[in-house]
Amino acid sequence: ITSLQPSGFDAFKSYQRGIHSNSIAAVFPFAYKSLCDARGIYVGESGGVPTFVNFFKRDKERVNSNTVIIGKSGSGKSYATKSILTQLAAENSRIFILDPENEYTELARKLSGKIIDVGSATQGRLNPFHIITGLSDDEEGVGVKDNSFTTHLQFLEEFYRQILIGISSDALEYLNNITVRMYAEKGIDVDTDLSPLGTKDYPTFDDLYAMIEKEYKEANGEYSKNNLRILINYISKFAKGGRDSILWNGETSLSTKENFIVFDFQSLLANKNHTTANAQMLLVLKWLDNEIIKNRDYNIKYKAERKIVIVIDEAHVFIDQKYPIALDFMYQLAKRIRKYNGMQVVITQNIKDFVGTEELSRKSTAIINASQYSFIFALAPNDMQDLVKLYENAGTINESEQENIVNAGRGTAFVITTPTERTNMEIKAGEGVEELFNM
Repeated sequence: ITSLQPSGFDAFKSYQRGIHSNSIAAVFPFAYKSLCDARGIYVGESGGVPTFVNFFKRDKERVNSNTVIIGKSGSGKSYATKSILTQLAAENSRIFILDPENEYTELARKLSGKIIDVGSATQGRLNPFHIITGLSDDEEGVGVKDNSFTTHLQFLEEFYRQILIGISSDALEYLNNITVRMYAEKGIDVDTDLSPLGTKDYPTFDDLYAMIEKEYKEANGEYSKNNLRILINYISKFAKGGRDSILWNGETSLSTKENFIVFDFQSLLANKNHTTANAQMLLVLKWLDNEIIKNRDYNIKYKAERKIVIVIDEAHVFIDQKYPIALDFMYQLAKRIRKYNGMQVVITQNIKDFVGTEELSRKSTAIINASQYSFIFALAPNDMQDLVKLYENAGTINESEQENIVNAGRGTAFVITTPTERTNMEIKAGEGVEELFNM
């Protein structure tokens, strides 16, 4: 074909007519490329050929490991996710799953993992006053001693905003100042070396409430007394005997030494208390930031290459229009986790929640753009417009591909590896792998 030859030479020009390149492009995709990465894990078959994907392969086109898995209920996305995670777990990866529907409990048990019900403190408490390093500290290259205290005070202000709905700006600022004095009584300030401190060295809600009461008794001005009176009413429910004291009042006791950790949000979300759910989510995500950094430090110390995988299952459940904490976490993590030998996996069945508002759409699109891999299972026709909008800057989804997605059978995924490399794939798991999660 003349127009496809670099030389432009056509030995058969006397016998046939050339086809222009744009004519060939118009019928794309006309072929599907099978993946067979070295050191890849088995994900299924494409055109009858076994497919192996190395999610941590790096070259000029594959620059991160982030993955998005989309599909309506019953399309096969959970099967695919569990197959991938089981094989990553076999490689000694650290895997953390945000699970709103108790989907991964059995798999965690079979993999000797740990299930943490974040709606109770029976499996471990997160003390909001316990200072840990976040990715923002580490990204800036600032040491724990110099910056973690200040950063944590900023984090606490956001935490206060989550749990103290309707608090006035004056009372909140008063609370911020009292918090600094509370830490000072524990011998903690911006110059403190935090590395030798243990869980018992940090203050609790009991300490905060005691300090507010003390300052109220000693206050003279009406302005101070009024703000302290407001704070007593707010904070009393988190101190000993308060109705919301169970989750957060006390030293941190959560342990995540296992390599397969499931944060079970089912009971927390079932209570329909969005205030508590968002605040606890904020603490869990802060904890995950710290685990990512600790895994990086482990690799440096032991000259290892242990991977870390953060999974947000049924991601649409976590996106709250008023407090989109989880979406912001996914948005920030998608840009950073590749630097920590990590991978973010976002799973959803409800595309519309990702494009509900301009802000949600902006961040959701950024997550898609920062994801190297997409597994798109069957979707309803009315989801296509939203899907196309999400992928308009990530190679787009053409009409032929849309039709394939709408008509896909259970377990068949349209897989995007790069903007120009995409294929239909029948997702399968090896017999030994499937036995671990497919009951």
